[in-house]
Amino acid sequence: MEELDDLMDRGPEVGTDLMDQYELFAHWYKRHWLHYRKQLLSDYVRVAYCMSPNPKVKAHWAASREPEDRLACERLLVKLFVPGYIEGEDSWEKKKCEVVNQWLDEMEDFHNKQGYFKSKSIWFAAEELPGYIWHARYSKPFTKYLGALACIVMSKVTGCGDAERNWKENKAVRSGQRVRLSADKAQKQATISAAHSLEKSLKRAANAKRSGKLMTDEDFESLRLGEFGVCIDCFNMHTNSPLPPHYHR
Repeated sequence: MEELDDLMDRGPEVGTDLMDQYELFAHWYKRHWLHYRKQLLSDYVRVAYCMSPNPKVKAHWAASREPEDRLACERLLVKLFVPGYIEGEDSWEKKKCEVVNQWLDEMEDFHNKQGYFKSKSIWFAAEELPGYIWHARYSKPFTKYLGALACIVMSKVTGCGDAERNWKENKAVRSGQRVRLSADKAQKQATISAAHSLEKSLKRAANAKRSGKLMTDEDFESLRLGEFGVCIDCFNMHTNSPLPPHYHR
């Protein structure tokens, strides 16, 4: 462990070659991931990961499952499905045991494709549909806890970019002589301003793509991120383009 820390502190030997630049990027990518891993892997993230119907994610989880994944599932099951107080000695613990055991039985059917999940047709849809929509259609009507839990955790917004963009526009609209705008007018003007800002961003991205400034699949493959446990194909599993379109050279 000390050797790893020493290597991370020193960093790779970097020259002027382009491959050295990629090695430096991969080095700092891994270092940042190790530093923020605990904060990024919340209970909701772990549960969504282990309950995803996508074949690639299921296979990845089966090969790299961690005990903390199971504990995260139990914590969310208790939080969402076990009442805070139940009268009677050991009644709360009995209810927790009942919920967790029922969920474990359903998870076994889900991952082993048995019971209702043995139907091949529903797994073709898993390759195309977002996880929460798949569970809403194919698991929630037939399970007591698995489908409901999956719909809750997998429908969470994964970023606050859209909200932050509108807050920025809202602050710009309600400035100067317009600080007393009503909430309704401010909302309408902020929406128009945000839409205009988004349109300009899309135009910049299109211009960058035409001029060859956006990174391509070959650029990402040359980074060799797979050696550091980064799955490029998992960035955007539910669209036709596996790579995020906003990375620049």
